[in-house]
Amino acid sequence: MPHLTRTDGCKLYYETHGFDHDGEVIVFLNGMTQTTQHWSTHTRALRDQYRLLTYDARGQGQSEIGPSPLGIDQHAADLIALLDHLEVARAHLVGFSHGARVALGFANQAPHRLDHLILCSATARPSALARTIVRSWYEVLCRAGLETMAWSSLPTILGEQYLAQNERLLSSIVKASVARNTVEGVTALLEAMMKYPDLESLAKNVRAPTLVISATDDLLADPDGAAYLAELCHGDHTLLGAIGHTIPIEAPTQFRDAIIEFIQR
Repeated sequence: MPHLTRTDGCKLYYETHGFDHDGEVIVFLNGMTQTTQHWSTHTRALRDQYRLLTYDARGQGQSEIGPSPLGIDQHAADLIALLDHLEVARAHLVGFSHGARVALGFANQAPHRLDHLILCSATARPSALARTIVRSWYEVLCRAGLETMAWSSLPTILGEQYLAQNERLLSSIVKASVARNTVEGVTALLEAMMKYPDLESLAKNVRAPTLVISATDDLLADPDGAAYLAELCHGDHTLLGAIGHTIPIEAPTQFRDAIIEFIQR
């Protein structure tokens, strides 16, 4: 399995799709407890048209936590190193939730290497509810473990429609999340994320064409905060209805169509 060993010794797991042709490069950036597996529907659909890179950030999936402090700057530096390793000069970035924060960090560190920026389920104005939800995940994780945290997070990250249609699959979703993550990794990511700078400060420096995708039923990134994030980036805002926080999973076709339409303008 492909890994890149960073200068501090941390091994990062990554996957490439469609690198046997010369298409433009799209990088998909995971949500906090996600792994490369969460992008499989999209990589299958797009690999004949684009070159695709997915990877597990430090603390996620098959990547190590590493000795360096976790933060947006470190995650962005890791992505720059991955692109260097794969000899990719420029790329489109698609960041979901935590990945949107990393994408904004990259946009600040290496703007000359960014084609289009797509930020999904992110806000420049996190509400007290959103902050409390994230803190509750951390407290549940510390007190009751990863499986309990995964169960408790489902009502806050998945919309009512998706839950109703997939209720029988929820046990499998939780088991997969537990199998692909570690308590140490998720704890480190949560502790770091609660100290990240406001996205407002990062968004003000973005110069690449930007699209912000949000959903009406997202408890973590409300439409007004997402629209404000798009405004700060001088970008566009697309709002999807009857969907929760996890847009790429709940509405994969709408999500993918919005990305490709934006990139191909």
